[in-house]
Amino acid sequence: MSKKVFAVIGTGAIGGYYGARLHHGGRDVHFLFNSDYQHVVDSGLKVDSHYGDYSITAAELNAYNNAANMPKADVILVALKTTQNHLLETLIRPLLKPDTLVMLLQNGIGAEQEVAKAFDLSYVGGGLCFICSNKVAPGHIDHIDYGRITVGVYGEDGMEPLESFARDLTSSGVEVDIDPKIVDARWKKLLWNVPFNGLSTVLDSDTAQIMDCPELVHLSRDIMIEVQQAAQTTDTEIPTSLIDTMLGNTAKMKPYLTSMLLDRRNGRELELQYMYKNAIELAKKNGVSMPKTSTLYQQLCFLDRQDS
Repeated sequence: MSKKVFAVIGTGAIGGYYGARLHHGGRDVHFLFNSDYQHVVDSGLKVDSHYGDYSITAAELNAYNNAANMPKADVILVALKTTQNHLLETLIRPLLKPDTLVMLLQNGIGAEQEVAKAFDLSYVGGGLCFICSNKVAPGHIDHIDYGRITVGVYGEDGMEPLESFARDLTSSGVEVDIDPKIVDARWKKLLWNVPFNGLSTVLDSDTAQIMDCPELVHLSRDIMIEVQQAAQTTDTEIPTSLIDTMLGNTAKMKPYLTSMLLDRRNGRELELQYMYKNAIELAKKNGVSMPKTSTLYQQLCFLDRQDS
């Protein structure tokens, strides 16, 4: 039996970390790079983690700068920002086999359905990465905290390949939860992402600064309640206890610069479509308003246009 082939599309803070974990777990992993390509060819991929060193030397690293040169993959990990999903036709089409599992390690809601339709796939996986990880330099990832991943699949035929992928992660030392309904998992991730990505970006502040302000903690809770109510319109029940747990965990975590704040500081387009606009419109369609979330979204739209 041939060895399962993994492709990582978007070797940054998320793709680089989980791809490196799979590599160190003995998997055959192939990484697509953009601007970092020459650096990693010369120096390898450096992954500093509070769990230990997961770096890959240049000699061991399967690095590419063109998806057309990569082998067909059994599992494709898409760790691009959703703002780059218009590139997926070029990036994942050459890698697909009839039974390939495409795993979207992305934020927001609605992408699995779009990808399944665009590529005529009977199933598409999604992964929610509960991790504090940043790319701090070319080919250099700093894993600060956490690392658990919740995976699910859109399309009933995908449960078996999803479970196989979960076993690969587990045997590589990654904590994995399987949520049979991916939309549930996505709403639960939005519960944190919507308030903290948005507020950190608008206020140019890390999570610790936000949690040090009682008024912002109260606002964060209000936004989380709006997400909770929006989720109910798709039959996703989020217990209020999860809001309390997430706020408590955020208060205890090391000061963290969210991915959206880093995107703004680095002049990159903000992930507004899947993280905010889709959620707000879906809720509105089902008769639920999200006034505080909408205000935050409008402020983010202003900043995004200012920076473009």
